[in-house]
Amino acid sequence: MNFIGIDLAGTAKHATGFCILTTSDFEGDKFAETKILSTDKEIIEETKKAKPEIIAIDAPLSKGNRKCDYDLKIYGALPLTLKSMEILAERGIKISGELRKEKFNVIEVFATGSAKILGFHNKSREVEQKELIKVIKGIDKRLLKKDEIDAIFCAITAYLYYFGKTTEVGDETGKVIMPSLRSRISEASSEITSFHSEISVASPEISKIRI
Repeated sequence: MNFIGIDLAGTAKHATGFCILTTSDFEGDKFAETKILSTDKEIIEETKKAKPEIIAIDAPLSKGNRKCDYDLKIYGALPLTLKSMEILAERGIKISGELRKEKFNVIEVFATGSAKILGFHNKSREVEQKELIKVIKGIDKRLLKKDEIDAIFCAITAYLYYFGKTTEVGDETGKVIMPSLRSRISEASSEITSFHSEISVASPEISKIRI
């Protein structure tokens, strides 16, 4: 089975990280292949070629004032009021729309948040890569670009989503898929503090990915 992770850039002038994560089942070995893409055409063609079960895109796939952005602010999520995020959202909506027309299952994810929940996050991408190599095979020994590393986290989230190990953040204004915690995000904002206190604690189910 293939799972695609895309760390989408706002424009084709900037690097988009792309990852294909392959595994036979939840407990099986995981293999990752990464590359840098640029144009919408490249991204769509490479994705279609992989015939993925799930496509996870780190970019807003809806517009407006979104509850999910507020809920994920504790992980560093940015609001769509920023011009750069608005541009990214337009591209994300366009590409995801094209892929959904082809009947692909596309989800919105947040790579940095996933990395923090799963215990991989580090300011050094070299450290992040070394930790990923411990649990995922096939990752290049060269120092990956940050966009590629984030694409791996996107693909991991797609894999977890497929096996029912994720939670949905947001409402009808926009939904982001995140790895599960012991405490799920509640729609009640008063429970966000409880959620925040468990940022670094992965659930027993999620810990399997560290084996």
